[in-house]
Amino acid sequence: RADLVRNAQHTVARMEAKDPSLRSVIDGSVGYIVFPRVGSGGLLVGGGGGKGVLFEHGAQTGFATVEKLSAGALAGAERYAQVVVIRDPQALHEIKAGRFDFGAQASAVILRSGGAANVTFAKGVAVFIDPIKGAMVNASVAGQRLRVTM
Repeated sequence: RADLVRNAQHTVARMEAKDPSLRSVIDGSVGYIVFPRVGSGGLLVGGGGGKGVLFEHGAQTGFATVEKLSAGALAGAERYAQVVVIRDPQALHEIKAGRFDFGAQASAVILRSGGAANVTFAKGVAVFIDPIKGAMVNASVAGQRLRVTM
């Protein structure tokens, strides 16, 4: 777990170097979950997942897993880092309780310089993606399931 925490901290630093405006979004949040490496793949039906770290007000408070299931117009395989920024205390509570649903309107923002400054929060949550390797035709985060352990 210590390696996961170090990797999460390194991931945030790398993503902030790409987009310095991410820092102000994180600083304005009640918490964020960093997944240093998420893998997914499929053809018409796909899945994936990864392990991450929960930070509340900058302090590591727990660990998380993300599982993703997709169906429809998708093809490919990819690895990426993901940061889930939680602005609303109620959303953080629901995520920690295992009751948070991203919903059909949720989408991920692919990290680029200045992009975080204009992010839209859905249900108090914004998701940032930093591609590592591969490509996949599917930008939805609906169908993602987060589990947090303290």
